Amino acid sequence: MPHSTARQGLIATTSGAITGIAAGFIGVGGGEFRIPVLVSLLGFPLKLAGGVNLLVGVFTVALGVLRRWGQRPFTRADLILVGIMGVVSLGGAAAGVLGRKRMPVRPLRVVFCTYLIVAGLWMLYESIAHVEHVLLEPTGVLRWTLAAVMGFAIALVSGVLGVAGGEMRIPALLYLFGVPIVEAGTLSLAVSIPTVVAGAFTDRKIGGIPDSVIRVALLMGIASAVGVLVGAALVPYASREVIKG
Repeated sequence: MPHSTARQGLIATTSGAITGIAAGFIGVGGGEFRIPVLVSLLGFPLKLAGGVNLLVGVFTVALGVLRRWGQRPFTRADLILVGIMGVVSLGGAAAGVLGRKRMPVRPLRVVFCTYLIVAGLWMLYESIAHVEHVLLEPTGVLRWTLAAVMGFAIALVSGVLGVAGGEMRIPALLYLFGVPIVEAGTLSLAVSIPTVVAGAFTDRKIGGIPDSVIRVALLMGIASAVGVLVGAALVPYASREVIKG
């Protein structure tokens, strides 16, 4: 079990600030940036890194929402969408964490990475070509049903992998619900709050986040929160193409 050292503290603080800037700018929890650091530089086992990342994510997403909220107006439909996805995410994240030991994490990670690559390349294409496509934009009951299904599924995968889920949620909001990129980032962060809180609480409850890593998690979390302030402050000055790219 990794124990906190001065070197780990320095790495956690530095990487936390850098990844926090990226997370605040894009509108994600930052797990896709932090987990490689936790595993490769801090030597945490992958499943432990997922639990630590969920705890760090609580700092990142909460402050990200506070900093970004109000930068763009939201409609009643946007708020209902967030509410539905947020509520179902509580159960999805908890179920994902509880099932982490039984689920085949490697195949799920392959699917997750493939999804990110495809979505990332498509967003890069749209950024370069200056075009936008929406695959679906349902209304009424169908919209809310799709929101519940996608919210639970994304939170379930997030709980297994130990991430906030913004990497999956933002493309879903863009292409399945027609939410613009900046608003999608903020709405995704709002849904990430119940996702990471439920995941971190469940992981801590079952012993997935031991006392020996709390100091590293807190250092990384505080530094990430400071980074989020910087990243979110840059959002009003960035174009949709820059954020997508």
